[in-house]
Amino acid sequence: MNVRSPTLVALGWASGTLGSSTMLGAINLVVLFYFTEYLGIAPGIAGGLIFVSRLWDIGAAVVIGQWSDRTRSRYGRRAPFMFAAGPLAAVAYVALFAAPTTLDASLVQWWALVALILFATGYSLFVVPYLAVPAEITAIAHERTTMMSWRVAAMTIASLNIAVLGPVLIDRFGKGREGYFGMSLVQAAIVLAFMWLCALVVSRTPTLESGRAASGNSIAQLRNVLRNEPFRIFIAAKFFQLTAVASTGASILYLARYVLHQDESFLIRFGAYQTVGTLLSIPGWAWLGRRYGKRNVYMASGLAYALVAFSWIASVGGEPSWVTDVRLASTGVITAGLLVMGFSLLPDTMEHNTRTTGVALEGTMSAVYSIVEKGTAAVGPLLAGLVLQWSGFVSAAGGKLPPAQPDLAIASIVTLAAILPGVCNVLGVWMLTRLSLGGLPEKFNQA
Repeated sequence: MNVRSPTLVALGWASGTLGSSTMLGAINLVVLFYFTEYLGIAPGIAGGLIFVSRLWDIGAAVVIGQWSDRTRSRYGRRAPFMFAAGPLAAVAYVALFAAPTTLDASLVQWWALVALILFATGYSLFVVPYLAVPAEITAIAHERTTMMSWRVAAMTIASLNIAVLGPVLIDRFGKGREGYFGMSLVQAAIVLAFMWLCALVVSRTPTLESGRAASGNSIAQLRNVLRNEPFRIFIAAKFFQLTAVASTGASILYLARYVLHQDESFLIRFGAYQTVGTLLSIPGWAWLGRRYGKRNVYMASGLAYALVAFSWIASVGGEPSWVTDVRLASTGVITAGLLVMGFSLLPDTMEHNTRTTGVALEGTMSAVYSIVEKGTAAVGPLLAGLVLQWSGFVSAAGGKLPPAQPDLAIASIVTLAAILPGVCNVLGVWMLTRLSLGGLPEKFNQA
């Protein structure tokens, strides 16, 4: 039985983000911290392991995108890959937090690297075909924006899952390494369930007629995608914005512990206030996009994000908790604008490519987007790890806090959590000033 209701399709498709964003949230918020604080891996090495796994993932994403572009099956082009991703992603999620305590330091690092590579492969196997779906099932601008709005809501819930449910589960399962392992079992079940639900909906949703399948090897297809100037500019802007997100995610727990003097429970506040801010503001951002145009609202939200990011500098000397809460809620509101507008522009650039070239490259374009997303997610922990190690940061192996951190380490944490994210968002806005979808003016200017 086919699914034809736009609302059911939007909800079913967006549900997949509960799985993929739970995975991404683990990498952005938890894994580097877990590796350094509980496995005792040096920050530079831990960041390097994550980075190496993302290099592997870049090649995997390209192969998966082009393979799904050329696939023909009774379940469509994308759903078979999404079905296969679920079990692999779930097993890898658990493996990240399941290193045996009997392993010596070098074997722990190898365990972490293999788990990260499996994790990255499972993520790409789902996300690359997933991102190609909206451009294939509707050509109506407001329906795409509705799909993306639901996706942002699902991302927000997934962030709440990591930031709020995660610490609760860690505490419930006994804290320490045992707590993280118990948490991973629950999160892996969530990842599997929602990836399969999404794949089921996609497999039963009719698709639009598309352009001809792309010919040529991987390099030729990538060249064709990168000749699309609107897509190239859009991806450059996303690179800067996602770098900001990755830097914030990699450093926020360090900021909480060593600047705000709080433990992992800070994630509960972080997740709760951002969730409330994001969910309540999604309809308002959609209205602003229709009223003032996607690009303009996208740029405004980027500048607002930069201002809030810079304001973390003021937290160094201590501040009332309500100020921190306002900052967290404001970040949630602004993030919703970045996500809704950014996600809704992605399928527009895909349609622009198909209309101007006659070639269907949605999977390859999704792969490029995924590469940037995962590449920045890898650069964040790598950069954070290297900067912290250079600054003389003292790892709390086994969760035992060091007496104090060097002043340079504190300054590095603030740079990663405040200054770098602010600068990156300003650069992203500068890139967006050049963005134009001349062939799709009515869709570009409306959400």
